Formats: sequence, structure tokens, C-alpha cells
Amino acid sequence: MKKTAVILGNTNMGYSWFYLTYKQGLQRNGYTVTDIDYKTNSLDGIRGQLVSLKPRYVFTHLTFHQNINNIGSVLQMYRDVTKKTGTKFVHTCNDARVEDRFMGDLSDVIYMAFVGTLDMLYNCMNAWNIPVFYAPYSCLCYDAPVAPAQDLMFKEPVFTGGYGSHKDRKDFIDKLLKRIPIRIIATQSVADLRHRTPELSASAKCILGLCTGYDINGYIDVRPFQYMGTGACMILRKFKNMEAMIPEVCEKQHEKLYYPITSYGNKGADQLIDHWNRIQKEDTTEMRLAAFTFMQKNHSCEVRLNYILEKLKHHG
Repeated sequence: MKKTAVILGNTNMGYSWFYLTYKQGLQRNGYTVTDIDYKTNSLDGIRGQLVSLKPRYVFTHLTFHQNINNIGSVLQMYRDVTKKTGTKFVHTCNDARVEDRFMGDLSDVIYMAFVGTLDMLYNCMNAWNIPVFYAPYSCLCYDAPVAPAQDLMFKEPVFTGGYGSHKDRKDFIDKLLKRIPIRIIATQSVADLRHRTPELSASAKCILGLCTGYDINGYIDVRPFQYMGTGACMILRKFKNMEAMIPEVCEKQHEKLYYPITSYGNKGADQLIDHWNRIQKEDTTEMRLAAFTFMQKNHSCEVRLNYILEKLKHHG
């Protein structure tokens, strides 16, 4: 069977990290990739396209989103396609979860799954009765950091994301704003800079990785991959057991990769401001390059998809 794959997900929204990294990662591993948008196509339409394409694999991350399609109907469509074409369906979930939205037997429909937390790995492996592996987010591939952009050379720390979407994070940012200025760039707004991630990373004095899900074992949100993978200087809220994947200091280069904070309380605010004061005085060029090099070597989408494809290959 030819090395063909379909990405079934939010492919028409302009910026889906799942879509961008899986597509580039598959292509860099020699696959021809077709994308099908899950939200704007009917299940019958998706079924028809998949039967026509006959891909080796279908990678999807919205299978269990009950607000889009009935889960039972989706799984039956997968069964129909597999029966006609031999296509293998691969489920992915990198959300900050300990369980997925569906926790039933999938042994007759999903070939393999990849999840982004260790809690999900243990819980879903038993519930789904299929092989499940840990595969956190990855970064897009770049040969080198880009040159800074004059219009993005922000002198205050930059936060990108949903400022008010999580209470503990909002409260922490509000606490910080009483002490230092922060440039807040809301995603999915006219100010959204996700399409200029490499330029923002190279230009901004510092980017804040203020996450949620930091207490879920093995979870790491997209920001370290998105920004450290493009050479940003970051202050990060540390995740539980993050060191196993992204250490604070790279042993080989003997260089710090990011500045950590350990809470959203007063201690964390003091840590962040201490780091910010240091960053304003220091030349962070070597740190940025060390972060870029480490992430591209260990967590690029080419590396991550090679790992995933090897698991798929050796399973069947």
C-alpha cells in the first residue's frame, strides 16, 4: 500500500496545531497527505472521500466531540471504510485530560491511539482495549530561527492565548499586571499573531508560557513547542514531570532552555518578575538558540511522526 494518509479534523480553520504538525510531519516522513475538514463535511461525504482515496492511515482528533457528530455514527462510518478499503484509523488527543470523551471498547474500529498525558495513557489503554501510546505535541520544522521583525520587538513580556478563559490563569495575570506591564495578544482575534510565530519568537523580549493542565501527569501544552521551537526566550509555568521531555537545562549544551515558575500564587509571581528583571539585563541569544536546537532535534513534528509511524508499522 502506498504511503498515503488523511488528516481528518479542523483543517479549514486556518490554524490547527494538530493539522499543521501532523501534515508537515507526515510529509517529511515520505507520506502524501490529504486533509478533510470534519466540521464542514457530512459523514456520508467523508465516507465517500475516504473510500475513493483508500489511504493507509486516517489521523483524527475530533472523533469523540459529541457536539459535532453522533459518536456512534462516526465509529460506524470508520468501520464501513475499513471494511471496504483496509484503511486504519488512528485517534489522537493532546488535550489536558485524564480521560477522553468516550471511554468504551474501540478494538473493532480504531487501530491505535496517541495521547498527550500519562493519565490518559493508563486510563484509555484499559477502556479502549487497543494499543495506546504517549505522544505529546511537537513543533513545526525550521532550519534556523528567523530574523527579528521590527513591528514585533515588544519590550514587555508577551502572553498569547485566551486571557479570560481559565480563572486561575486570569487571576495570575491580573496579579502580575499590578506589578509589570504585559502585552496580551488574544488568539482568534484581529490581533492574533499565530501565523507569525517565528517572527514573534525572534523579536519579543520574552514570551510567557502560562498554561492550564500543569498538574496533569505528562501534559505539556502547545506553547513550549510553538515558541521554544522557534527560538523564543520563555518564562514557563512548569508542568508535572515536564523534565522528562523538556529539561530546564540542556545537559549537552550546558545552556538554560527556559525560566521556570512553579505556582500561580505570590511565589510564582515573584519568580516571574525576578526572571523578567534578569532577562531585561541579559543577552538571551545563546539561550534562544539552545532552546531552538533542543526542540527541533527532539520534538520536531518530523521526529514525532516518525515515532508514531514506527509504532503503527511494528504493530501491524
